[in-house]
Amino acid sequence: MLQQDSFDFLARLKNNNSTQWAHDHQDEMYRTKNDVTEFAACIVAEVSKFDEAIAKKPPKPETCVTRLNRDMRFGKGKGPYKTDFYIVVGLQGIQGLAASYAVHIEPGNCFVGGGAPNPKGPDLLNYRRKVSYGFKDFERIVTSHSFVELFPNGIQSQSGKSLKRGPLQFEHDDPAMEYLKKDGFITREFLPDVRLTISSGLKEIVDLLKGSKPLIDFLNHA
Repeated sequence: MLQQDSFDFLARLKNNNSTQWAHDHQDEMYRTKNDVTEFAACIVAEVSKFDEAIAKKPPKPETCVTRLNRDMRFGKGKGPYKTDFYIVVGLQGIQGLAASYAVHIEPGNCFVGGGAPNPKGPDLLNYRRKVSYGFKDFERIVTSHSFVELFPNGIQSQSGKSLKRGPLQFEHDDPAMEYLKKDGFITREFLPDVRLTISSGLKEIVDLLKGSKPLIDFLNHA
């Protein structure tokens, strides 16, 4: 599990987001990244227990963890460092298009789930088509008792936004329209930070990851 020191570092980085501050606290930054990478190894091992595809080709933990350095080409007006981590476990890595499992680590904003969080352009259209064409199977997954119990907020998009009108490529009365308006398809259940730092929290995290598997399988294989 994560060390509380890692959350403390991220909180201080948020309040001191500069190259000089980060340089002065390099040791802490490395310790935090190593701590998150060790936690990622635990997550990969747990996912491998219930997902055969991941078990056959488990990703290296270090490739599952997002970087703190921000690409300033896309971060104008923001600090040079991100103040959170994602642990992404999937078949195509962090930058891949495949739906994946995810753990988000940020003080006061931790969540666990999985799916396709932020597809763009033709990739988003392809996912929407999967949902539309296979809506009976999709609906069966997202309305099942076990799914609703784990994810009472249902299917979400990472941005939290939805179109006011449905995408032009679909009929306005498409049964899946509620979902087609979203710009992503993920499960996301928020957890207190402490649940990621104590051993008893691991079962809750694994239950949420495992509960995301039917959605991930549908998006990847529908």
